[in-house]
Amino acid sequence: MRRHPALAPLSRDHHGALAEAAAARWAAKAAPRGRLEAARRFGAFFAGRAVAHFRAEEEDLFPLLAPRGAEDAPDALVRALVDHVRLHALAGRIGAAVARGAVPGELLGEAGELLEAHVRLEERVLFPLIERSVDEERLAGLRLPGADGVRPGSPAIADLIAVPGDRGAVWSATSDELNANVVVWPSHTGVDAHVNSERDVVLIVLDGEGEVVVDGHAQRVTAGWGALIPAGRERSVTAGRTGLRYVSVHLRRAPGIVPGSRLPAPPRGDARRRSAGGDAAG
Repeated sequence: MRRHPALAPLSRDHHGALAEAAAARWAAKAAPRGRLEAARRFGAFFAGRAVAHFRAEEEDLFPLLAPRGAEDAPDALVRALVDHVRLHALAGRIGAAVARGAVPGELLGEAGELLEAHVRLEERVLFPLIERSVDEERLAGLRLPGADGVRPGSPAIADLIAVPGDRGAVWSATSDELNANVVVWPSHTGVDAHVNSERDVVLIVLDGEGEVVVDGHAQRVTAGWGALIPAGRERSVTAGRTGLRYVSVHLRRAPGIVPGSRLPAPPRGDARRRSAGGDAAG
């Protein structure tokens, strides 16, 4: 199945998850020592890969399907979120069993079956729904773990001027406390006026020139300029004739289905201006 490039990193993760699920199911019938080793492997996989994968889905991808609230969430999305909670609980039980030195086979079997069913749900139902329902511009603006080798909690060092890409968020990094993005807009495009009600945002211009408007007050910006925009203020960003590249930094949002004013309001006025999402643009 050909997957949208924005979702491809998560689909690649799913291939590894299916292998781990099969290993857990097979180990459910193994001898006690084999179950213990398989449980250690499952715990390492879950902590090292699955947690970051779930975080990316919950914070960046899933909100695109329920922009107005939980009442708008499709059934497949609700099922996926419940699966995340159940898998976290199973991983905790497996870790406790490893600490005791004895892992029940049925526990490994349950974890393997749920993980496989969860991957099938996302690949066969949820991801195709996202590809059909979310507009191309918002999907193209996603920078998920695996797209650039930067995973949540990993050190991120990059030449922010040289990062390739000509539109939207071209580089992203996430720690336990911060989100950072490099955002690029071609001439006369940008982010329409919107309100980020949750987070203060710092913008630092790396290259090009443009205009930042906060609560109706416009400021021309060039390389070296910065702005601290408090939460609750209306803001917009428009690239000038030569385009605009800037860094956007804010505190990480807590996981959840609706991250406040994450997506800007529908474009108004000049049809050339488009937004790839409030997180990336600030």
